[in-house]
Amino acid sequence: MNLGRVVGTVVCTVKTPSLEGYKLMIVRQLVNGQEKGLVIACDGTRQAGIGDTVYMIGRAEAALLLSTKLPPPADLSIAGIVDPETL
Repeated sequence: MNLGRVVGTVVCTVKTPSLEGYKLMIVRQLVNGQEKGLVIACDGTRQAGIGDTVYMIGRAEAALLLSTKLPPPADLSIAGIVDPETL
């Protein structure tokens, strides 16, 4: 399970067509409850915002989460937002 906290967004002047309509978020990974390095994740939920704790999927499943017809070049995708009351 990959957990992280959204700390910002990425603005792209040119984006691959298969990523059109998806937000790119800067996420600080959570490892054993501690914040670690920064990663960029594609927001598959289209609802995550700064400060949200999110669940991420990696590797090939990350691209398939976004589209099965034309999988975009994504290594990490946000699959869900963690309810703050469950932490």
